Amino acid sequence: MQELTVLVVEDEASIRLSLVYDLQDAGFRVVEARDADEAMSMIASRTDIEAVVTDIGMPGSVDGMGLAHWMRDHVPNIPIIIATAFSGLADLDAVNPAIVRVIIKPYSTDAIVECLNLVRLDGKA
Repeated sequence: MQELTVLVVEDEASIRLSLVYDLQDAGFRVVEARDADEAMSMIASRTDIEAVVTDIGMPGSVDGMGLAHWMRDHVPNIPIIIATAFSGLADLDAVNPAIVRVIIKPYSTDAIVECLNLVRLDGKA
């Protein structure tokens, strides 16, 4: 199976590092960002990011949903997995639903890996 490059966007360092290590152990190449602003800069300047896993609630000029909207407008082909404690995301229809998955917190790394494995197979989260 091909190695996928995943951008993990999480403002809480311990959660971010844990997810980064778990995804690396599962066979993914992983890069990380502390917030959506840093993520947007990385996505705009790199060509190797093939999927994004982001928290929804983060400090900065935009949150995870803002990142998803930005990605819809700038890189609509990159799948995004949004982690949230909220089960109802009314604004999700404004994002490309064909390549978005929402994972409810607390989540298991296995749930993230399952979504990323779908990306490896068909390019959709």
